[in-house]
Amino acid sequence: MYLSTHGDGIILNIWLQPRAARTKIVGIYGDNIKISVKAPPLEGRANDECIEFLSALLGFPKKLFTVKSGEKSRRKRIYIKDATPGMVEAALERAVSS
Repeated sequence: MYLSTHGDGIILNIWLQPRAARTKIVGIYGDNIKISVKAPPLEGRANDECIEFLSALLGFPKKLFTVKSGEKSRRKRIYIKDATPGMVEAALERAVSS
């Protein structure tokens, strides 16, 4: 499953595709949410763009997002403080269907 509860928030399992034509949610990729970003995987730029995208999509401030693992990998675990599985799943479903 791409989403799990952790403490007072959730962990999202992300498969990140840098240097894409546009930033978007591609869909479910195994146990991950596949997200493409325009930024290259240099100096954390792809990670930053991913967090900015998720922040805008979910309506949470960027300071609530933390990359827990995978800073230099395509597979990432991103912690979102104060998020609930229901609100994140609803936002992701809206993004994938649009």
